[in-house]
Amino acid sequence: MRAAREQRAAQAQRAAQQEAAAARRRAAASGPLDVDPSQPSGAPTQPQYGSRYQQQGGYDGYASAAGPRVMAPGAAGAVVSPYADQDRYKKKSNKKKAGIVSLVLLALLVVGGGVGAYLYLNPPTFNVTVNGMTRTVSQGTSPADIVADGVVSPKAGNLLAVDGAVLEEGGGTAFSGTINGNEITDPKTALHKGDTVQIVDGTDVTEEYDVEVIETEPGRAELGEGAIHVYVPGEKGKTEKRTGKVSGTVVEEVVTPVQNNVYLQYNANPGDEKVVALTFDDGPWDTTSELLDVLAENGAKATFFTIGRQIADQPKTMKKMVEAGHQIATHSWDHASAGDGRGVDMTRQTPEEQIEEVQKGQQAIADATGAEASKAFRSPGGNYHGDIIWNLQPYVTSEIGWNVDTEDWRRPGVDAIAQRIESAKSGDIILMHDGGGPRSQTIEALRIALPYLREQGFKFVTIDELLAYDDAKAIAQSLEEAQGQ
Repeated sequence: MRAAREQRAAQAQRAAQQEAAAARRRAAASGPLDVDPSQPSGAPTQPQYGSRYQQQGGYDGYASAAGPRVMAPGAAGAVVSPYADQDRYKKKSNKKKAGIVSLVLLALLVVGGGVGAYLYLNPPTFNVTVNGMTRTVSQGTSPADIVADGVVSPKAGNLLAVDGAVLEEGGGTAFSGTINGNEITDPKTALHKGDTVQIVDGTDVTEEYDVEVIETEPGRAELGEGAIHVYVPGEKGKTEKRTGKVSGTVVEEVVTPVQNNVYLQYNANPGDEKVVALTFDDGPWDTTSELLDVLAENGAKATFFTIGRQIADQPKTMKKMVEAGHQIATHSWDHASAGDGRGVDMTRQTPEEQIEEVQKGQQAIADATGAEASKAFRSPGGNYHGDIIWNLQPYVTSEIGWNVDTEDWRRPGVDAIAQRIESAKSGDIILMHDGGGPRSQTIEALRIALPYLREQGFKFVTIDELLAYDDAKAIAQSLEEAQGQ
C-alpha cells in the first residue's frame, strides 16, 4: 500500500509540473514582457517593451544589469548548447526507490508462499482414522492423547509376578496398537494427516527380577543296538533362577535342557544305495600287501584296524595302504597284552592301560603316515562294555563292531569265507583279518566274493563313509524321547 501511495504522489507531481510548464508557454506567447499586475502571484515575469529593458540599452544593458548567465564548463573549443545543463533542473529519478519496492514485494511473496506450503503440509488440524472412525485432531496429537481424550477406551494390562500371579491390575501397558500397520512403540508418537491408528487393550508386564543361571552337567546314557557304536556329545543344561524385585517370588525355568553324553549303538541305513564296509584286523602283516592288490583290482576301499607295535615293521605296506585311500584306525597297541588284558580283553585292564593302548596305537599310525590317525577304534575281541566306554570317550569317536563275521581267523576254507562275504546286506560291516597268522584263504575268498558283490550292485566304502549315511544325534534324541515316555 505504501508503494501505491508513493506511485500516486509521483504521478500528481509530474502532472503539476506539466501544467506549470504549459502555463508558462501560454504566457510567453500572448502576454507583454512587462509584469502584468493582473497576473496571479507567482506567475512568470518577462521584461516589457518600454521598460528598463529599453532604458538600459537593449539586451546588452539588461543582461549586464541582470548579471552574467553561468554556463557549465565544457571542453576547449566545444560548442555549448544553451540547454546543455538542463538536467540540473529535472527532478531526481525514482527508479532506485521502485527497485527496492520490487524486492520487498518479491520477498513478501516468497515468505507468503513458504508459509502457505508449510501450512498445506502441516495443517494445524487434520483428519486421522482411529479404529475405523474419522477424527479431526490438532498438530502434535499422539495415540496417548487420543486415549486420554476418551476417543477410545482400551483396557490396561496387568503387572505380573515372576510366577504369573497378578500383582497389580492395570499395572501393565495402558494400550497397544499400530500406526499405519506398524506397532506403536512410543505412545507419544505424533500423528500426521491421513494416519490410520488402531488402538487395542494393553498387555501384561512381568515385574523386573534378578537372575541366577544354574548349569547342569550332562549325564551318561547307553542307547540302541547295532554294530556301530558312536559317541554323541552331550550339552550342559541351563536353568534360570528368577527372583521378583517387587514380589520376592522365586521361580526356576529351564532355558536349555541338559543333553546326556550318549553311547549310541545302531546299524547303518544307506537308504536305496547298496554299500558294504570291508574291515581287516591285526595287520599290517607280510601278506597285507597282496590283499591290497586284490582290493585294487576290484576298486574296493576298506578300513584297516592295525596293531600299533607291528606298524614300524611294515613301512612299505603302510605307505601302499595310504596311497590307495584306505582308512587306517587302531586296534590297540598290542591287542590287550598288557596288565590283565590276557591278549584279548581290554575291559580287564586299568583305565590308564586302556588309554595307553589307544594312544600308542594312534601315535604309531601318525608316525608311519605323517597324518593324524582316524578316531575310529575296534577293541580286541569286540570287548567294549562297562567303564571302558567312558574311560575312552575323550580319545575315540566310535568303536566299531561288525554285522558279518567271516571267522576267517579259524581258516575254515576259501569257499566258507567267500560265502559269508557274499551274504552281506546293504549297510553291513564285514569282519576279516589281514594279520595274526596266515591269511591266504582270506585273500582267495576276496578274489571270489568281491566280483560277485560288484555284480549285485554293491559299492565298497570305508567306516567313515558308512557313518556319514546317518544322523547319529537325531537317532540319539529320538531314542531318549522314546525312553522318557
